[in-house]
Parts: sequence; structure tokens; C-alpha cells
Amino acid sequence: MGIIQRLKRDKLLQRRLFFILLAHVILGLAVNLMRISLFGNDPFSCMQLGFSKLFNVSYGTCVIVFNLIAIIPIFIIDRSYIQIGTLVNMFLFGLIVDVWYVIMAMIYPDMGYLTLLPRIICLVIGVVLCCFGASMYMTTNLGMGPYDAIGWIIEKVTKKKVPFKYARMALDGTATVVGFLLGSIVGLGTLMMALGTGPLIVFFTENINKQLIYGG
Repeated sequence: MGIIQRLKRDKLLQRRLFFILLAHVILGLAVNLMRISLFGNDPFSCMQLGFSKLFNVSYGTCVIVFNLIAIIPIFIIDRSYIQIGTLVNMFLFGLIVDVWYVIMAMIYPDMGYLTLLPRIICLVIGVVLCCFGASMYMTTNLGMGPYDAIGWIIEKVTKKKVPFKYARMALDGTATVVGFLLGSIVGLGTLMMALGTGPLIVFFTENINKQLIYGG
């Protein structure tokens, strides 16, 4: 049965696809709010913004190139991590971030010169939206992006000698250092995203997104 026919027959799958796309739209806005706050982004975005400066290309281009490289070992080691959501994350997320940045620059051309209070507001809203979007993205259960899968792959390859949480901490730490060395801002926002967002993601998952997506 073709993909189109399957989508028509499975309303729940269509609903999950809608919400994973919406999740990436929300995440794209969150990345840019944190970006203009000048308090730092999440480790992954910190690294990609660094590559963007180094090669003088857009954030979206860097994300796509990184994902195409990162997907190779995942494809070799365990293809089960590659699903529809993986492709959405690989090819659309970076572009969505770029589109949001253009829209925000058109609405507020001076967004790079915000005073302290608006920057704090952008940071707080960005972190909350990032947690909400990440929760929605994971709750759809349609696969994960290459960066998110790397920690699980490391756990599998090491036969759990390096658990996911430690692999992810090492990965985020490495991404943050790379981003910093390439000129990205590492600050309060980076620290919050690296250490303090787990409970908020769980809250959104249990109290909003499960009901929103599955109607439970």
C-alpha cells in the first residue's frame, strides 16, 4: 500500500504528522527568540550558529549538512531510529528557523538591539516554547532527529556501558564548546536548556501534549 493511501486510512497518523510539523514550527520560533535574547541557545543551536558564522551560510543550511553527516552512522548501526519524524527534523527544522528569523527581522528590524527587559522576556518565552515544542515532537512518537538519536546509538554501541543520559550530557557539552569556540553566545539560556528543562518537558507531555495528540 502506498504512502498516500496509508495516510488516508490512518487518521491518527495524519494527526501525529500535523503535530510534529507544528512542533517544529514552535521550536523554530523558540530558537530565534533565544537567539535575539543574547543569553545563548540550546547546545545544538549554539553549535549550528557557530558553524553558520564560520562558513557564512544560514542556520538552516548548517542543520541540513550536519544531519546528512550524522545520519550515516545511524543508518549503518540501527535504521529503526529513522522514521518520518527524522526526515521532518533533518530537512525542515533548519529552514523553519531561517523563515522565522526573516519574518521577525521584517516585523522588528532592530531586534538585535533589545534592552535588558525585552531580552529576558524573549529568553523566558523561548525556553518555555522550546520545552513545549520538544515535548510535542517527542510525544508524536514518529522518530527523532539525528542529533537526538546519537545518545541512544552510543548507549547501544557501548552495550549500555555509557548510558544515554551520560552520552547526551557529553554530546551537549561538546556541542556547546564547539559553538563557543566558533563565536556563538554561551550564557544563561544555554545553561537552562542543557540542565533545567527536563521537568518542564515532562509537565507538557503529561498534562497537555498526550491529550492534545491522542485525545486521551
